[in-house]
Amino acid sequence: MPTIKSFFTLLLLPLLLFTTFAHAASPSLDGAAVSMGGGTYPRATRLSDNSLLGVTTTFSSGTNIITIVRSTDDGLTWTPHGEVTRGVGDIDNGFLLQLPNGRMLCAFRNHSKDAAGAYTIYRITVCVSSDNGKTWAYLSTPETASPPNGLWEPFMRIGNDGRIQMYYSRELASDDQDNLVRFSSDGGANWSASSVISGSGITSRDGMVGVAKFNDGTDRLIAVFETTEGGSATGPFKIKAVTSSDDGASWGNRQAVFEATGSNNNAGAPQVANVGGNLVVSFMTDEDTGLHQWVSGAAAKIMVSATMAEGSVTWENKLTVGGVQSNWPGLMTIDNSHVMVMYDNGGAKSQRVVLK
Repeated sequence: MPTIKSFFTLLLLPLLLFTTFAHAASPSLDGAAVSMGGGTYPRATRLSDNSLLGVTTTFSSGTNIITIVRSTDDGLTWTPHGEVTRGVGDIDNGFLLQLPNGRMLCAFRNHSKDAAGAYTIYRITVCVSSDNGKTWAYLSTPETASPPNGLWEPFMRIGNDGRIQMYYSRELASDDQDNLVRFSSDGGANWSASSVISGSGITSRDGMVGVAKFNDGTDRLIAVFETTEGGSATGPFKIKAVTSSDDGASWGNRQAVFEATGSNNNAGAPQVANVGGNLVVSFMTDEDTGLHQWVSGAAAKIMVSATMAEGSVTWENKLTVGGVQSNWPGLMTIDNSHVMVMYDNGGAKSQRVVLK
């Protein structure tokens, strides 16, 4: 017969087995911010030759240019490398992905306007490069749409089954937007029908989605996004997430990530990365200025995952990476303890952060 002490030990054992106690890694800036050569909306990826390829949107005499830069020292310096396309209209939101065969894809928004500046067509376009991003050719247009409802901010990754997953946002009304995913089995030439990963059944502007793998005992994906849920068409914006346990086929478990401090302040434009098993989320927020003129007054910040259990993640250790005005932050994992945060602060910048 067990003693009273051993009886209570048996009662507590399941609790100890199934409860996760954790603290977020502590992030700190690692060196100074580095110019990526100007432009805005910076994103980057690592190539099979171990160099980094970055993409920004630059501007010249009314022309938008999807510009490619390269780094051979993990983002400490960047050099011009090429351009994907240029044109008059609204060409922006570049995102890069290297395929297993070495070919590079760049997805971006590719919208046309008339002489008065009104949108005439919305597109998500994909271009392809066979020389590590030096030269590019048109590949496909996963979706087009007519005004007034736009298409925004593509994000790509390769799933466990080898298919490309493309996430982006589709406007349904001025106060309603969903995040979607499409799949390609032929290197981005053709795409499946779209399915909604967040925003279905609610009126909210879900957008600017970013996706990363994580493991809380089960392999999962997390998708972070900005949303106006609970507010109006103009905000305030906050950061939420959904998760998938089947590699992006289905999504659920909608949860809070970050809400700006203060009254009617905003947090938006998130991205997420896995850094040595820790999740890092980036975003921009005007909580330090309270200008209420979103996106004016925003700084770029990150947080680190504290706990992960059954598809839910909690976050701690907020760090300001780029001061006001820092827009459209992106993330790229450098190694198991370093992440690169990219943002527009008077031009595209990259800033390494170390997790300890």
